[in-house]
Amino acid sequence: MEIRIYNLKLKNFKGIRDLEIVFDGKNTNIYGKNATGKTTIFDAFKWLFFDKDSNDRKDFNVKTLDENNKPIHYLEHEVEATLIIDGQDINFRKMLQEKWVKKRGQEQQEFSGHETSYWIDEVPVKKKDYEEKINTIIPESLFKQITDPAFFNNQMSWKERRELLINISGSTITDESILNSDEQFTTLRSNLEGRNIEDYSKVLASKIKDLNNQKETIPVRIDELTKTLITEHNINYEELEKEKDNYNLEIQKIDDEMTDIQARAKENIKKADQLAIAKNELNNLKFRFEAEHSNKFAQETINLKNEKSLLENNLRNSKQKSEDIELQIEQDTKKKNDLYKKWDEVVNLELEFEPDSFICPTCKREYETDKINEIKKEFENNFNIHKESEKQMINKEGQILKARIEENTIIREKLQVEINELNIKLQEINKKLEEIEGQQSTVRDFDVTTLPQYQEKIKEVENLQEIVNKIVTSDTTEIQNKKSSIIEQINNIDKKLNERDVQEKTKARIEELEKEEEEISQKIQELEAQQYQIEQFTKTKVELLENAINSNFEIVKFRLFKTQINGGLEECCDTLVNGVPYSDVNNAHKIIAGLDIIKTLSRFHNRIAPIFIDNRESINNLCKIDAQIISLIVTEDSKLRIEVKA
Repeated sequence: MEIRIYNLKLKNFKGIRDLEIVFDGKNTNIYGKNATGKTTIFDAFKWLFFDKDSNDRKDFNVKTLDENNKPIHYLEHEVEATLIIDGQDINFRKMLQEKWVKKRGQEQQEFSGHETSYWIDEVPVKKKDYEEKINTIIPESLFKQITDPAFFNNQMSWKERRELLINISGSTITDESILNSDEQFTTLRSNLEGRNIEDYSKVLASKIKDLNNQKETIPVRIDELTKTLITEHNINYEELEKEKDNYNLEIQKIDDEMTDIQARAKENIKKADQLAIAKNELNNLKFRFEAEHSNKFAQETINLKNEKSLLENNLRNSKQKSEDIELQIEQDTKKKNDLYKKWDEVVNLELEFEPDSFICPTCKREYETDKINEIKKEFENNFNIHKESEKQMINKEGQILKARIEENTIIREKLQVEINELNIKLQEINKKLEEIEGQQSTVRDFDVTTLPQYQEKIKEVENLQEIVNKIVTSDTTEIQNKKSSIIEQINNIDKKLNERDVQEKTKARIEELEKEEEEISQKIQELEAQQYQIEQFTKTKVELLENAINSNFEIVKFRLFKTQINGGLEECCDTLVNGVPYSDVNNAHKIIAGLDIIKTLSRFHNRIAPIFIDNRESINNLCKIDAQIISLIVTEDSKLRIEVKA
């Protein structure tokens, strides 16, 4: 597909009031000083199709500004273009205008936003249909690639550039084919285990990082352990062990002697146990007799107090009920007296006629005598019925109050009798409690030693005490002290022997750590060897890709990897112009390089579109290219000058 511009119209667009350029599908040079509107033409073309300016900005200002740099309101900002697509004309038109509304009660309109209108071949369309039509012709991403010489190198990331170049090359180079092409990659191929090179490289880097972290901690740990070693001492551990054995023999002799003493003391212990049991029985007997004597009065006191508490509770409840009933009787009596007054009011009530009752509401004249008498009679009947109804209601309510007062009076009298009975019972219980309190003083004077059973147990305890007092107690204090002294000596020896064990374990642990450090270093070397294989693989792959890619270009070449200081490879995608990096060449060579890239991209995508070249004045001759070229050239012309090439 080949796209060319037939014409482009601008109206109130970024300061250009009204301009039409007829390109006629041919190469065109646009001359003028800076700020005369050359780039605005490219902005208009991009805005018409993709809603952006030539720098790919979506939020740029479309409106025409006044001398104070403020937007001029009420203007229609419009761009229209006719494209020639494979010989067929198609017209696109787009207009941005302000929306002004006049709210109720206001004299002036208020700005309420913008609206954009779209036309295709003069037919109004919706934004969605407009964008879909453009996308079917050429997607925005592709348009940028084949119309702007600077887009590929300045606005695409190196990863995007590399991916696009690989697609263009059409190379069938695969990781598997490279791995199978050289025996040096045999180990790498077996280690992948289904993963791709990139993922496996990340795995290796992660493992090496973890191993290095582990390795860094080992010297510190070894240093800490080394500081705990005793480097100089003259301790004879064999002599210490012999000395410990001799002390253990002495302890064994002491233990045997203690066993003999304990055997002789068993009988003495038996008698002492009997004495202890007898004393315990004597104490229990004393406690039981005193408790039985005390409990005789305690239980009766508890029962009386419980009964007293119950009576007091019932008394409180009865008094409360009596007070509630008394209050109810007072309230009902007051209501009854109020009914007497109401009865008198109803009985004495007389009928009175309103003056307007006998005047016709329509004609405003007084009714005739017969009609007036009829109305009076009707009023009297209604009055008497209402009066009789009021009397019946008062009478009925009075009967209810009377019955309730009589009923509550009976209840109050019963409660008073109940209260009197409860008071009498409480007086009786209080009297009994006072009597028991007087009897309890005898408990404190009770002497358990006067009981025969208690006197017999005292004699038993005294006899056993006499036997135990005659027993000769063997004094083992000296022998126990001797044993303690020997144990202390053994403990001191054990501390020194433990130091030897700790020293040996520490040395063994240091050897383990040194071995572990060596093993980790070996693992790191093995993993780094695999990384080197990946680097060699990448280098091989990139060289093949570079050759396949660069064969598609005439002027530019591409470098897909850099060699790092440590010899490793860093992936990239650098454009070279005659061997010089794109960033280091002058503007003319950058444009030439961009055109070479567009030429290849257009051939790959089978799409040719107009190419806008800004700052074209730096180039004398362009490379041969089939696309329509619109050159924006800086000159001394104060106004735009359009030159369409034949």
